[in-house]
Amino acid sequence: MTATRRLFDENSHLFDFTAKILSVTPIDEDTLSVVLDATAFFPEGGGQAPDTGVLCGFSVSDVQEHDGVIYHTVKADASFPAAGCTVEGQLDREVRLRKMQNHSGEHIISGIVHRIYGYTNVGFHLGNGDVTLDFDGVLTREQLNEIEDEANRIVAASLPVKAYYPSPEVLATLAYRAKLELTENVRMVEIGQGEDMMDRCACCAPHVDNTGEIGLIKLLDFIHYKGGVRIHMLCGLDALEDYRQRYTDVALLAARLSVKQQDLVAGFDRLQAEIEAQKQIIFDLRQTLLSMTLASLPETDGSLCLFEETGDANAMRRLLNEAAPKCKLLCGVFHGDDQSGYRYFIGRGDPSIDLKQYAKDINAALNAKGGGSSEMLQGRAGTTKAQIQAFFDTFYI
Repeated sequence: MTATRRLFDENSHLFDFTAKILSVTPIDEDTLSVVLDATAFFPEGGGQAPDTGVLCGFSVSDVQEHDGVIYHTVKADASFPAAGCTVEGQLDREVRLRKMQNHSGEHIISGIVHRIYGYTNVGFHLGNGDVTLDFDGVLTREQLNEIEDEANRIVAASLPVKAYYPSPEVLATLAYRAKLELTENVRMVEIGQGEDMMDRCACCAPHVDNTGEIGLIKLLDFIHYKGGVRIHMLCGLDALEDYRQRYTDVALLAARLSVKQQDLVAGFDRLQAEIEAQKQIIFDLRQTLLSMTLASLPETDGSLCLFEETGDANAMRRLLNEAAPKCKLLCGVFHGDDQSGYRYFIGRGDPSIDLKQYAKDINAALNAKGGGSSEMLQGRAGTTKAQIQAFFDTFYI
């Protein structure tokens, strides 16, 4: 099949176009694979998700390219035109614009990093509102701030962005960034010109016409990744949307803490200190209550079954360790409810009792899963509080 004419190469701002249908192939009862003689829909490639939009009024959900032929996945019914018909296509204009802003912004960042630090962009992903890029060297937050400043100076300068296919002879003379060795059909994207040339990179994707269209470049979080760094960034409308959401969140938090927005961190630190103070008070009260509970326990020749309210593992173990000497058989501490089950620790009053010998019987009686040592068992019981109490009341050796 003849290669598809790539209208997005000729004009990245072409959002509406007409083309002839070359083939229509059913994928399932309501999905078609459509090939046109020309298209403005950019197919998935180069780390970038495909364009979306409509073709003859029907939704285009995916666009892929194989051997120069571009296939459009269209959600359509039997009324979709047949091969030979001319149809109109419309891209999701803002989605394409956002992708161009982000992709052109990525070129600026990658060009700066390569020029200053010599690092190579070894990974790139551009989805909808999500951009990540990987470099083969480590960068600090301070360095990223400087890179971001330089990138936004390039945006403000409104430098031209040119995309073209150089001849093999010209290509051989050019210094450019590329992930692979390329020798033919290479599409070059240049940012700036002459002494203001900021980057030259081989790339198949649509780009803005000048850097001013990007509006804003913002480097967000980053992590060390495979010996280098992975950066999350946003540009243009996506960056504005992200800032608006963050501003809304900051304003809401500041209002809830009754502080000015610029005092949010100090307000949070104050709240955290208050929470820690309350935690200490609660801990002290729990220790007092635990001591009172232990003091009120009678000594018994049988077993003890106790239910601890907080579910704190340390409190449960302390209760078990200090209550066990008051009985001669088993001492169990449980936390939970009849619906979700009970977490437990079980000890022994008599040091000669080997709890491992009774673990199977205990698990069967309590519908439990657990195990442990000769001194202590732990696990989860799937029975009721009444059944747990009844087991301890009737247990004997």
